Amino acid sequence: MKFTNYIFLILVAILLTACSSKESDSSSSSIKKEPFEPNAQKRAEKYRDGTGGILGDFRKQQGSGNFEFATSNVLWRASLKTLDFLPMQSVSYSGGILITDWYGSGKESIKIEVIFKSNTLESSSIEVKSFKKTCGSNSNCQVVANATDFNQSIKDKILASARELSIQDKNKK
Repeated sequence: MKFTNYIFLILVAILLTACSSKESDSSSSSIKKEPFEPNAQKRAEKYRDGTGGILGDFRKQQGSGNFEFATSNVLWRASLKTLDFLPMQSVSYSGGILITDWYGSGKESIKIEVIFKSNTLESSSIEVKSFKKTCGSNSNCQVVANATDFNQSIKDKILASARELSIQDKNKK
């Protein structure tokens, strides 16, 4: 036989052994095999509670990784309500940030960022940053941070709206 035939036979033998399956003993396997739950609703509840999935055991060890739902956070709802006329670029409840897209007409536009530091209804729970973009006639644009009084007025509107929503929620209960 030629040398290439020997190589071919060795490769075939390797492929056949790689494709063979062995039934592993459940006691030797480190991965827990759970029966498949056919009901999608029950599977979803298991993952929502943090007991299922890959990160289930990790969440138990590290404490709760669950966040409150965005609908129950009055600061989040108030921020969306206050800035609803602006197009959104990035909205991440779990990341605690809300960023609008550039909004304006002509040569000037603004962008607003709301950073959530806490879920409590306090002035220190959110931070508002805004930027102003001014473009010249040759599309040469400059971006500068807006004045702090503008940021404070947006923050005050968000907090006032959050107080109203909080009162409405208490009255519903």
